[in-house]
Amino acid sequence: MSQHIFDDTPSSFFAVLTWRYGRQYIDALDRMEEMQRHRHGVGLTREELLDVCEDVISASRETLDTNGDDDDTKLTAPGMLRQMLVSKWLEEPKRSDYQRVYYLDNRAEILLDCLRRMAYPEQVTFTDKLHLVCARIQDKTAFTDHPLSDLEACTDNLRYGLQELRSLQQGMARLTQRQLRSDSLKENLQVLYDDFSENIGQRCYKQLIDLDIPVRLPLVREQLDAIRHDPTIVAKMEIELQKRRPELSDDEISLRVARSIQDAVDMLDSVEPQSEAVDRRAADFARRSFARFRYLQEVSSGRRSEMRSLFELINERYAECKLSNLPEDLQLPSLNIPAVGLLSGTDSLFRPRGPRAKGVKTRILEDLDDGVDLDHAVDEMTDNINSSLTTMRANRFYQSLGVPKDGLASQHLEPADDEWLLEVVGLLLHGETTESDYRVHSPREDHNEPETSTTGDYVLDQFTIHPKAR
Repeated sequence: MSQHIFDDTPSSFFAVLTWRYGRQYIDALDRMEEMQRHRHGVGLTREELLDVCEDVISASRETLDTNGDDDDTKLTAPGMLRQMLVSKWLEEPKRSDYQRVYYLDNRAEILLDCLRRMAYPEQVTFTDKLHLVCARIQDKTAFTDHPLSDLEACTDNLRYGLQELRSLQQGMARLTQRQLRSDSLKENLQVLYDDFSENIGQRCYKQLIDLDIPVRLPLVREQLDAIRHDPTIVAKMEIELQKRRPELSDDEISLRVARSIQDAVDMLDSVEPQSEAVDRRAADFARRSFARFRYLQEVSSGRRSEMRSLFELINERYAECKLSNLPEDLQLPSLNIPAVGLLSGTDSLFRPRGPRAKGVKTRILEDLDDGVDLDHAVDEMTDNINSSLTTMRANRFYQSLGVPKDGLASQHLEPADDEWLLEVVGLLLHGETTESDYRVHSPREDHNEPETSTTGDYVLDQFTIHPKAR
């Protein structure tokens, strides 16, 4: 890689960013790239570039004066422009009209884009790249017509997915550092609820959990191993690569195909460790957050000194007296706090235990509201069913039924074990999802009331299971 880079790029191209005046060069090149972007192919004149360099040098000198640092006047605008030309950041094409016009080099634009991404990191996101990989590899119709293209698409999605997992870890690390630098509860709560909970927890981390990696990855890895050892698919990949690169020999083609498959396997094996690292980072962030809250409450609360002086005054006037026995009129000076409702009376946080006769038990369902509690129970049961009856489980049950092409009626379903009813519920639950391998047809779709059939100890509305058209 280094040989290909430095064959055409001088070492001074990168040295500009790291030497003494690297900050000024980065700011100047950033402004030049912005100016060139709005020129629509028209180059920059020497006067414009010198003005940009002068502005950057003046701004840096003001910063040095403000910070009290020594100013070095050796940096000049013509010197900056000359160094940019020598290091290939700028190019000056020869023109027939002898006009001096400059353009930013293409390599400079690429590197500046990378520097902007480092300076202004994008918001952490977690897309469906890993989900697409799992769905594609498990799709039985994939890797048939263009298997090499399918493999390359999976490899790209795996690479992007791993980058998103690493960005999740880095995002949590940056939020942890922000919490450590903040000195108030308000800033810490803002980091936790606005930045972490909303941007990372809800948008990214929840999707990572919904992906169910520990369950799906072994199945995907098994299918990828089957593709890897299928001579028909490997032969199709080699033919496809030979059409693209006819100059390669047979041995080189076989080696490149094997290397591509191995890269996909290696990246797939890296997904679960990266996911576990994200889990550990999230748990560590939560632990550090609550520890930080307790610390700030103890040492930096804005009302701590006022509350302390209040209780010291009460202790001095009413020594050896419980708070619950304090008089209602304490004759205290006016305080700069909103309310003091926790000192006595019914506003106290302490609720003493009442006397209770032996053998008397409080009814647990004494305050039961039939309608509200029934709806809550139904909603909770719905969530539990949705979380346990996954699409993969429904697809496995469907495959075990051996459904013919014309469909299978519900009255032909035979109870096999204790989990049979749950399997049927999962089959109906995921019948309309895009990931299911089947579809369920009910007479209600034709505006007809379905008949019922008795299967074992259960009475079911009749329906029909059909395989999806591929």
